Amino acid sequence: MTETSIHPTAKVARDLSAILDLHARLASQAEHQASHSLMPGGHAMVALGNVANLEAWENLQGATERYARAYTSAEDEDPDEAWSPFQLLEFWSEGWRREHGAEYDARPTIASEANFIRWALDWAWQNEPAWDEFAADVARARTRLENILTEGVRAERGVPCLYDECKGARLVRKMQPGRDAEGRKVWVHSNWHCPKCHREWDESRYAAMVTAGTEAAKSETIDGEEWVTTDLAARRVGRPAATIRQWVHKGKLEVLCIVRGRRIGFVRMAEVWERHDNSKRRSGAA
Repeated sequence: MTETSIHPTAKVARDLSAILDLHARLASQAEHQASHSLMPGGHAMVALGNVANLEAWENLQGATERYARAYTSAEDEDPDEAWSPFQLLEFWSEGWRREHGAEYDARPTIASEANFIRWALDWAWQNEPAWDEFAADVARARTRLENILTEGVRAERGVPCLYDECKGARLVRKMQPGRDAEGRKVWVHSNWHCPKCHREWDESRYAAMVTAGTEAAKSETIDGEEWVTTDLAARRVGRPAATIRQWVHKGKLEVLCIVRGRRIGFVRMAEVWERHDNSKRRSGAA
C-alpha cells in the first residue's frame, strides 16, 4: 500500500499513536534536561504543561482590544511558530468536546486529548470543514514532540577506528535534521566517521567492520604461537564451546590472559588441536 492510498483518517491516527508514544517519554527527557538554560526540564517540561485554554486566551485578547494594552504576546498569536504540541491538539479537541458533551473536570493532557481526537476521528472526517488544517496541526504536534525528544542528543560513540594511525579513536555519529516523504522535519543518524582520519562508513559498512574487528580480536600471535578465544577454538575443531571451557576448568589447557577491550582467557590453538585429536583417538580405540 502506497502512502497516497492511505485514508486521511488513518494518517492522522498514525500521527496520534506516535504522539502518545512520544508523550510517554517527555517526563524522562525533562529529568535529563534539569539544568537546561530555558528552565529546569527545558522544552520537555514546557510540552508537559497545560496551556491551551481558549476561553482564557479569548478573554485576554478582548482585554487587549479594550484597553489598548498587550495582555498576550506576539508569539501566542502565531500557532505555527509558538504553540506547544498540547495547544495544537486542544485547539481542536476543546470544541469537539463541547459538540459531544464530553467536557469533564479532569485536567487535560497531551495523552487525554490525543485519545479523544482519535475517538472522534470518523466524526471529524464527516463534519469538520477544516479537516486539512486539523490534520496539519496533528502532524505538526508530532514533529514538535520528536524535535523536543531529539534536542540535545549527544553523539553516539562506536567501535575504535581500525586504522593504526588513529590509535584507537572511537567512531562517532550524530543526529541530523532531514525531511520525510511528506516534507516534515525528521531526525536521522549521520554516517559513522573517525574524528582523526575523517573516514566515513555507512550503516552496512560499519556493521561489516565491527564483525571483522570482533573476529580479529579473537586471536593473537605471540612468539609464533596462535592464541584464540574459547569460542573461536570451539568453532575450529567443531566442538561445543562448553567442552573447551571444561578442558580449561580441569586444567587440561593452558590459559593466557590477553587484554582486548576486556581481560579474557585465550587458549593455545595448537594445544586445542592436540587435545581434540587425542580425544578422537581414544574414542576410536574404545
